Amino acid sequence: MEKTGKFGKCVLWTILSYVVISVIAGVCSVIRGAVQGGANGVTFWMVVELLLVPVLFVLAGYLGTVKCGFDRFKSYKVWLFAALFSGVLLALWYLLLEVYVVFNLPVAEGVSAIDMFLRRVTVVENYTVLFLSQTDGYRYGILPMIHFVVRIVYWLLYLWGNRIGVSKEK
Repeated sequence: MEKTGKFGKCVLWTILSYVVISVIAGVCSVIRGAVQGGANGVTFWMVVELLLVPVLFVLAGYLGTVKCGFDRFKSYKVWLFAALFSGVLLALWYLLLEVYVVFNLPVAEGVSAIDMFLRRVTVVENYTVLFLSQTDGYRYGILPMIHFVVRIVYWLLYLWGNRIGVSKEK
């Protein structure tokens, strides 16, 4: 019974922390829009988001462990969860982009600097010079794969926060 209670608490904490991180990412998006205006490049606020979102995942893993008394997470379970979660969101990219945007806010904001940098890269396609963002390869291949990988990395940072919390407890 205790095992089920801890598992439920862990799932609840994970969902709650992801929602809080999403809200913070949404606030960052609004602030970035107000600060950045119509700027077409990597801004200071994008770099702040690039650093802030991963720290939030580590902090969420740490706080969940310390406050809720979680045991050390098994790496393979976090990898499996991260891959499945990321895979489901990758499928949403192609099926329901509007829903994807809502659930992917932490990653979209966390990699906005990388995204903006890559968008401005010039490529030649059929003897035409384009920005990378104007190609189907970027929209349907590169950007979704960046998001896929970064989502997994963020959950591994959550695991790292758990490991830090467990080592502090001992």
